[in-house]
Formats: sequence, structure tokens, C-alpha cells
Amino acid sequence: MSDATSTFVQESQEDIQKLNNALLDLEDDPESSDAIETVFRVAHNLKGNFGVMGYTTASNLAHAIEDLLDCIRDGELAVTAERMDLIFSGVDHLARMVEEISDTGETNTDPAETIEAIRASIDEEAAAGADGDETGATDGTAANAATVDSDRDVPLAELADDIDLAELEAETSVYRAALEVADTGSPQVDAMFVIDSANDEFELLRTVPSNAAIEDGEFDAAFDAYVATTDSDVDRDSVASFFEDDRYVEGVSVAEVTDEIVADERDDGNSDGDGGVEDGATDEITDADADTDESIDGDSDSTSESSVTHSSKEVESIRVDVEQVDQLYNQVEEMVTSRIKLRKIIEGSDLVEAEDELEEHGKITASLQDTVLEIRLVPLKKIVGNFPRVVRDLAREQDKEIDFRMEGVDIEMDRSILNELSDPLMHLIRNAVDHGIESPEERERKGKPREGTITLTGERERDRVSVTVEDDGGGLNVEKIRSKAVEKGIMSEDEVALLDDSEVYDLIFHPGFSTTDEVTEVSGRGVGMDVVNQVVRGVDGSINVESEPDEGTAITLMLPVSVAIVRVLFVTAGDETYGVPIKNIDEISEFEDVTLESVEGRQTVTHDNKVYPLLSLGDRLDVPDTEPDGDDMVVRIKEDVRQVCIRCSDVIGQEEVVIKPFEGVLSGAPGISGASVLGEGEVVMILDVDTL
Repeated sequence: MSDATSTFVQESQEDIQKLNNALLDLEDDPESSDAIETVFRVAHNLKGNFGVMGYTTASNLAHAIEDLLDCIRDGELAVTAERMDLIFSGVDHLARMVEEISDTGETNTDPAETIEAIRASIDEEAAAGADGDETGATDGTAANAATVDSDRDVPLAELADDIDLAELEAETSVYRAALEVADTGSPQVDAMFVIDSANDEFELLRTVPSNAAIEDGEFDAAFDAYVATTDSDVDRDSVASFFEDDRYVEGVSVAEVTDEIVADERDDGNSDGDGGVEDGATDEITDADADTDESIDGDSDSTSESSVTHSSKEVESIRVDVEQVDQLYNQVEEMVTSRIKLRKIIEGSDLVEAEDELEEHGKITASLQDTVLEIRLVPLKKIVGNFPRVVRDLAREQDKEIDFRMEGVDIEMDRSILNELSDPLMHLIRNAVDHGIESPEERERKGKPREGTITLTGERERDRVSVTVEDDGGGLNVEKIRSKAVEKGIMSEDEVALLDDSEVYDLIFHPGFSTTDEVTEVSGRGVGMDVVNQVVRGVDGSINVESEPDEGTAITLMLPVSVAIVRVLFVTAGDETYGVPIKNIDEISEFEDVTLESVEGRQTVTHDNKVYPLLSLGDRLDVPDTEPDGDDMVVRIKEDVRQVCIRCSDVIGQEEVVIKPFEGVLSGAPGISGASVLGEGEVVMILDVDTL
């Protein structure tokens, strides 16, 4: 994919997200002038971008959407649920087409039915006011063509507004070039290239039809360009030659109109029709065309808008290619590994100077590491921007009334973590709609507002981020969860009875667990929450569930801000070496110094009057030749991580390492969060103490 296409795809995806959210605002408040203006502007921008890039089918669809929105903006059509569904359907088609362009560089989606439906919606109003109009045109193209065919002249007095009369008489010459673009299948795109070239060579006063009409394809592949020049060497023949050499021009006829403009400017009485044109021709001149800069780049709301708007500002941000960032990050990983190797080489040596150099190397590496991690940070809103649209569609499917809110979505996290987080958050949102929020009638019976509320909130505290999905629905049914756990054989009745509510909530993350009796398109298939748990644990995160009957449920994901370059403690089981993240460790003791007890045949460690189960690392990971002896070590894990102690053969030091999560069949393996490569090339497994 070329750089231009890549930029186009990225900008189009952002515009589609903006359009979706602005449409939701409009649907919520049809009287909002800000909402309709935003919707119209973004739709117009999409149409222009598709057209300039040559994706005519997508441009036609965006054009139809824009026309329907224009009718709404002008008060000709009302905002109804049916029309909004139609517009949203069109936006979905555009999103699909952008995805196809991203994948293959072209689009195969056929939106003809959607375009026809949108045009039919527009024609409802047109038919009501047309009173027997027999043209049958739904997009203005036929009417425009008639105007163009009759005469494309513009009242010359209007051109004088663009030129100082004294300069015109003294040194400026104006030429009218009647142009026909080549038959390439994209006449509006070709015409815009011709217009750009003309403006580079001369001063482009205006075109007839207007730039906006040409860009929209509302012309019959022929248009007039009025150009001015102060170059005395330029005459009619050289202007004609310039256009004839343009590969996008099929035919050209040039005439000088300087004297006619001067005459019309001086004759006030001739401004009402003596230009010899039909009344309809003057309709092609719009306010937007009066400004020369806008004539250069096309309609001021089109693809040139961003460059015009921001040209006077300093560049405050840049787009960084993801592959370049990942490559830079890989280099950081290599430097971290190199640092480990260098340290081992000089261990035990008296080479003070080498040690100092190593420390300096460490500072540089740490600085580079911090910089790269900052570059990789992406705002949460990048993956949740389409959630309002998702909630809207699901609510309509289920006849529910839901107010969806997002707060704190500007917080930033590492790109790789956000990529993993997208699907789990989507599932939590869908669950909140399907299971959490009750029907409007049920809410009324409970004395609650008909409209339920779902809130997604992001917060950051130092190196951790919390993302909470909260609803004010019915809450989790503790007794139903207990019953389902027994029914599915997850736990016995006696075991379930011993669980407190928070422990019962954790059962919803068990594979295949669901309290829903009916399978729907949204949820109830017994999959999803276990995957949420797996993904969150896989990125070194945790989940907390809180719920109150008839008040709602809040599920919070606690996640790291950055990827896993962490300090680990190296421990052994027999001849195998493993890493335990230092942040999970509370204390390290020799085996002979801990207080052991036996509970139901299992060894435990007592510390501060609390009992910690003792897990043998060798036994848990099936490591051969790991018979326990008096020289073993005991690593006590922090209570808020897991109330457990791990017995290992030895503790052999600590180091910062790069943790690479497992993918494929090893993904989610209990007890192992990933692996790290040490300086000597040795691969060390990093323990996930929570699932060991």
C-alpha cells in the first residue's frame, strides 16, 4: 500500500468514527445545529477524499449520504429513526469499503441498494414539492447537465470582482478555456488535476460549473476555466497550448475576455442579463467560489481543508509508522539483552572503568527505553471510539433505551496492550447491554428511569491503568451463579456455599460459564468472559467485579501502561531456571526458617497468623530430579496478588528482562506468562504466579 493510500485509509477511518459519533449526537438531539454541521462537514470530507483517490463508488455513496444530510440541515426532512438507520447503514458500507482498500487497495462492495434507498428517501420530499417534475433526476446531475449544455458562460462583471480594474486595464489578461476532460472513468478526479495545473501556471479565477460541483461529479465531463495572467508573453495560443499538453484534457477552446470584463465593469446597466447567458447558468456561481484560494484547492470543506486550516500552525504531532516503532522497540530489546550480557562478562572483575562504562550504557538504554515506550502510547479512545455506535445498534435490536457515556478515554497505554484490550472491552459492553440493562418496562416496574446508563471510565495511577465498564442494571444474581456453578460441575454445593459474594462473581470467568438460558446474537453462548480473563491476565492485568442487586454491576480491568520490560527474580527447580516478577514478591526465606504446618494433607506456611499454601515449583511444572531438601528456598507472594508460597531449589539473582508473551497454542498456558532471552541466548520461562 502506497504512503498516499495509507494516509487516506487512516484519515478515512478517523472520519468514519467522527461521523458515527456525530450522528449519534444528532439522533439524540435533532435540533442541534452543531451536530448537523459536524455530520455534514465530515460526510462532505469523506466524499471528497474518496473522489480524489479515485474510489468513485464510495464517493457516490458518500455523496448520497451528504445530500440526505443536506435536506435535514435545510429543514426539508426530519430526523427519524428510519432515516438514521439508513444513514448508519451507508456509513457501515463506507467503513467496509475503507477496510477493503486497506487490505487490497481496491473495493468490491456494491452499495447500489443503499444509494437507491437514500435517494428514495430524498425523493420523498422532492416528490412532495416537485408537483409533476418529470426529470427523474435524484442527484441534480441531469439538471446540471442541461445548464452546462446550454451555456457555461458566467456574467463577466462577476469576474471583475476578483480583479482590480486598474490592474486589469494595465497589465492583466483574462482567458476563458472551454475544456473537455479525457474519458478515463473518473472525470471529476481528472478535472481536479487540470484545475490544479491551471492554478500552478496562471491565476485561476473560477470554474463553471463550480469547483464543488466538479468535485462532486455534477458536470458532463466539460467545464470552463477562467484564468488570469500578468505575463506579457502569454497569449491565447500559449494558453491553448498549455491545456492541449495536459494529458487529462481531451479538447480545448480558448478565448480572451479581458476587454469584455472591462466593458461590463464600467457599464452598471449591463449586469442584468446582457452577458448573453441563460438564467440557469448563474446558479453555478456560489459564494464559496468567490475566494481565489478556495478555487485553487476545490471546495473549502473538501480534502484540502486540513492543509488550508493548519498551514499557519506549527506541527504539534506527527504520524509514526507502526513498523518503524516496532523495529525501534526490537532494538531496545536487543540493547537490554546486551546489557545483561555485558554485566555477566565483567562480574567479579576489578575493571572499574569498564563498570563505569557499563553504568553509562545502562543509563542510555534506560533513556531510550523510556522514549520508545512513550512513542508507543496510544489513547484509549482509539479502540473505544466506535462503542457508542455499537451500544446504539444493540439497544435498538433489543428495544432498550440506553445512555452510553465515556469518561477518561484520553489516557494512554501501550499499543500492543490496547490491541489486546479491544475485544474484551467490546464483550463487557455487549454483556452490559444484554444482561445488565433491563427493558424499559421492567425498569419502570422497579421504579427506575426507562433509560439505563452504561459508563466506560478510564483512569491512570502511576504505571497502571484501570478501565471500568459500569451499568445501572439488575446486577449479578449471586444465587443463580451458585446454582449454575453446581449444575455445570464447576464446584459442589458445599464448596459454593463457602464462597463470599466477590468469590462468586469470579465464577463468571470460568470457561463455558453462562447464566443465560437463551442463546442470542449478543451473548449466551457460554464463551467470552473466560477469554476476557485470559487476555487481561496475559498482559499482566487483573479483573475486579462489584455488583449490587437492582443497582448494577461494575467490572474493572487493571492493566499496565507499558509493555513487559520488568525486573525478575531468577529461581531454579532442579536444573531449570525460571523468572518471578519482583513486583509480585513479598519475601524470600530459606526453607528451614519458615513455619510449616499440614492442612488436609497439604503443606502450608504460616506468616503473621495467616496461612499460605506451599506450592512446589518442581512438582507443579513436572521438572525431573527436584526432590525437596533442606537447602531449598521459599518465595512468599504478595497477598494482594495471591496468598501462596513457592518452594524452589535456589534463588540466583535478579535482572531486568524483556518478557515476550506466548502466542498460538501456548497462549494462556497456566503458570507461565511468557519467556525471556538472556544474554547467553538462554530462554527462561517467566512465571504467572496467579495461575501456577
